[in-house]
Amino acid sequence: MDKAATGNIQSGKDFKDVFVKRRKVLLSYVIVGTIFGIIATLMGFIRLLMLSGYVPNFNIYFFEHPNLQIFGFLVLFVSGVASVLVPTFRGNTPITGNLDYIFLAILIIFQLLISLSNLPTSFSFEFTLSAFVLLLLYSIRYLYLVWEGISKGSRKIDDGDSYMVLSALSLLLTTFLLIIDEITGLQEFTYPLLYLVLLGFVGSVIMGVMIKTSPSSPSVGRKKLLDISVAISFVAVIVDFILPVFSITVYEFLAPWIFLIGAFPFALAQLILFIKTEKSGRSVTIISIFRKSTVNFTRFAAFLSYLWLITGLILGVLYSSDGLLYGIKIAFIHAISIGFIGSTIMGYAPLLLPGIISARSPRTEVFSLSLYLLNIGALLMVIAFIVYAYGISIGILFTLGGIFIITGIIWYIADIHIYIFSKKKSEAVVFSDDW
Repeated sequence: MDKAATGNIQSGKDFKDVFVKRRKVLLSYVIVGTIFGIIATLMGFIRLLMLSGYVPNFNIYFFEHPNLQIFGFLVLFVSGVASVLVPTFRGNTPITGNLDYIFLAILIIFQLLISLSNLPTSFSFEFTLSAFVLLLLYSIRYLYLVWEGISKGSRKIDDGDSYMVLSALSLLLTTFLLIIDEITGLQEFTYPLLYLVLLGFVGSVIMGVMIKTSPSSPSVGRKKLLDISVAISFVAVIVDFILPVFSITVYEFLAPWIFLIGAFPFALAQLILFIKTEKSGRSVTIISIFRKSTVNFTRFAAFLSYLWLITGLILGVLYSSDGLLYGIKIAFIHAISIGFIGSTIMGYAPLLLPGIISARSPRTEVFSLSLYLLNIGALLMVIAFIVYAYGISIGILFTLGGIFIITGIIWYIADIHIYIFSKKKSEAVVFSDDW
C-alpha cells in the first residue's frame, strides 16, 4: 500500500501523483465491472428471448446472468467507487496502491471459479466454495477501507457515513450467507440474500451518496428522519441475516416490511431538503457548483429511483406472502436492480465519475434519453414478470423490455465515457461533505 496516497494532499505534486494512482485503480474497477455488466445484460436478454419463445431453450454453462450482474458488475462498480468516495467526502485522500489490483484480480478469479462450477464437473462444490472464500476476503478488505475512510479527519460521523458502513457490513454478511447456503445445500440466490446484497450493500451506498451530495441542512426534523432511517436499515440488515441463519423462515416476511418502513423516512427527509433548498435559494449555490442541468437530471433520476425502491419493496412484501409467485420475485429483483440502482447510477455518475476518475468537472450537459430508455424497459419487464406470475406470458413485453434496457445502457456507457476521455481540459471537483 502506498504511503504517499494516504492523508491529506500537501502539494501540487502530491495531488498529481495521488490523482493518477486513484484514477488508474478506479478506472480498472469501473472498466472490468462494466465489461461484466454488459456480458450479464446480454445473457439476461438471451434468457428473456427464451422466456418469450423467440429462441429455443439451451444451457449457458460458462456465463451466469445473476452472478455476473451482482458480483461482477454491482460489487466491483459500487465498492470501487465507494472506496474512493468515502474518504473523499470527508476531505481525505483515498488510499490507492498495488493491493487494490490484487483484490480486483480476486473478484475476476471469483467469476472464473463460479463459471467453472456451472460446467458439468464433479468439482462444482469445491469451485463454488473457493469462490465464496475469495469474496469473503474481498468483503473484509472493503469493510476495512470504508472504516478507515470514515475514521480519518475531525468531522463527526454523520448518517451518510453510517450508510457506507452498513453497506460494507451487508456485503460481509452476504458472503457469510453464501458460504452457509452452499455448505447446507440451499439455492444460491435466496430471498434474504437478495435483500442483503441489493438493498443492504448497494442500497446503503446509494443512500449514503445521496446524503453526502446534498447540501447540509440545519433542519432538526430532517436529521431525525435520517437517523430513524439509518437505525431501521441496520435493524433490517441484521434481521434479514439472522432469520435464514437460524432457519426462522416463518418470520422471513418481516425483512421486506422493515426495509420498506426504513425507506419512507429517508425519502421524506430528501423531500424536506428539496423544499428547503428551493425556498431558501440554496439551490443557486448548488447550481453554481454542479451546473443546473446536472442537478436537475440527478434530482429527476433520484425521484425515479425512489419510486422504483418503493415499488420493489412492495413486490417483495407481496412475494413474501406467497412464495409460489416466482414471477413476483423476478419482478422485485429487476425493479430494485434496474429501476432503483440503475436509475441512481445513471443520475449520479455525471455528478461524480468525471471528477474522481478524470480531470473533468461534472457534466454541464446531460442527455436524459438513456435514463428514459432504461426506465421504460424496466417498467415493461416488471409488468411482464408480474403477469407471468399469474400464468399470463406476454413475450413481446419481455423482448421490448430487454431491447429498451440494453439500448439505454449502451447509449449511456458510450455517452459518459466519451465525456470523461475527451481532450477538453477542465478543473476537477473535490467532493467533501462541508461544501
